Amino acid sequence: MGDLEAFESMLKEVVNAKRLSASKVGKLTEIALKNMQNDTQLVSILYRTHKTLAPPAKIHSLYAFDALSRAARNQANKKGLTKDANPGHGNAATFLLKVDGILDGLFQDMISLGLPEAKVSPV
Repeated sequence: MGDLEAFESMLKEVVNAKRLSASKVGKLTEIALKNMQNDTQLVSILYRTHKTLAPPAKIHSLYAFDALSRAARNQANKKGLTKDANPGHGNAATFLLKVDGILDGLFQDMISLGLPEAKVSPV
């Protein structure tokens, strides 16, 4: 099984589980961090998977997005990566840029579901 297939398989395992597993999210993060050069494919798999999930599983998907984004931010800061570091070759910084590009779509998807977990609390 290739790295991207392993990522997609683990992602589906994480988001479709009855309970969110920290160890599985950790494995998913580890796979993603080793494959940041494939940033476009990783984000595509994340978004495509999220859009096909049943409403309750979408909450787990958001947790996965959060965990992966935090890990990518940590790696980008630690290694001093930028979106311009190596054009045509993805890294944690370019991954974050691509995730940023789909956040509005994720947000709108969650709002349209009307789940109580998706509602924003007044400050």
